[in-house]
Amino acid sequence: MLKIGECVIYGSHGLCSVRDILVPSFLERGKEKQYYQMVSAVDAGSVLYVPVDGAEDKIRQVITRTDAEGLIDEIEFTPELELPEGKKAEPAIMEVIKRNVAEEMMSLVKSLRKIKATREAEGKKFASLSEKHLLMAEKLLYTELAFALKTEKDDIKSKVLSELSQLPLETA
Repeated sequence: MLKIGECVIYGSHGLCSVRDILVPSFLERGKEKQYYQMVSAVDAGSVLYVPVDGAEDKIRQVITRTDAEGLIDEIEFTPELELPEGKKAEPAIMEVIKRNVAEEMMSLVKSLRKIKATREAEGKKFASLSEKHLLMAEKLLYTELAFALKTEKDDIKSKVLSELSQLPLETA
């Protein structure tokens, strides 16, 4: 069972802090059960209620400082995702975002950033839906990495973009 004040990753909601463990007043009489009341660090002000029973399937620990440093420092070795072209990519992207596993999220960010850079180099636009997915993936990933590294999300974004900018666009 989680403790009040503990920070965890809750699926595609990302980094959340457990504010309370309670039986919410919105439940029907006779169907009362305990919930985690969690506050999202990703969507400021967002409060989530997660049933304590079964929560372990949807919640994971924040990655360690060492793992976070490794994800950034070893980004050149992070495999890119094999994404289908165009709109067919959306289900694959959303599946990665839904799972919200840091290593997969870094692969997704790397892949989408590369597609964006390639399209821009060709004088083409990056699809608005792909931009939306990229921003969502970055928000989730950078918030978790910033927490693990005790720094700001913008610092993480700068570091990741700096590392990615040193990589070639073409795959060897």
